[in-house]
Amino acid sequence: MGNSHVDSNSSLDVSEIFYSLQGEGSRAGEVSLFVRLQGCSSKHACYQSGVHCDTEFESGSKKHLEDILDIAIKKKVKWITWTGGEPTDQLETSICSKVHEIGVKQSVECSGIKQPPPNVDWVVLSPKIAEHVILKKWELRNGYHCDELRWVRHEGQSIPNTQIKAKEYYISPHSDGLELNEKNINHCIKLCMENPTWKLSLQQHKTWKIR
Repeated sequence: MGNSHVDSNSSLDVSEIFYSLQGEGSRAGEVSLFVRLQGCSSKHACYQSGVHCDTEFESGSKKHLEDILDIAIKKKVKWITWTGGEPTDQLETSICSKVHEIGVKQSVECSGIKQPPPNVDWVVLSPKIAEHVILKKWELRNGYHCDELRWVRHEGQSIPNTQIKAKEYYISPHSDGLELNEKNINHCIKLCMENPTWKLSLQQHKTWKIR
């Protein structure tokens, strides 16, 4: 699942790199270097379903992997979070190996269109395509498809009837851009109360007023 010849001089299409706190899911509040990769092979599915994307696709630039690793070393981070867009369009096994060489763990936040490399430390799946397609493409690893499954929900939508095997299951209220939607939050709270396998995941970085 990747090119073994990728080295630290390899380039990635990057929308932005920023140092912040994880705002969602099981790692909320933890410091991470976020690398938002540009481009997305599932963007049309998102547009059709009305899902807002965190990434614009015009102002990115090429970044050497070596430069990204240098930032991680200088910031003394324990985690790099690959996000997007769709990070699995570019992320390869050998890239993840280079990150591990500097003693940094990594998580990936993906749509399900491709399964991340097997040496990613934490996989967050927020499905943007049909679940049956994901189940056909994704293999079980140590009994799970992913570490963290996050389903976005609007007011009126039911709890997901999922067959995806995850270590942790989260419901995330759909937000209005940078603003949290109170009706969606209250609906998701109700869903979690009625279905305690699921946990609530808010985009807390929006309330903290950070990126």
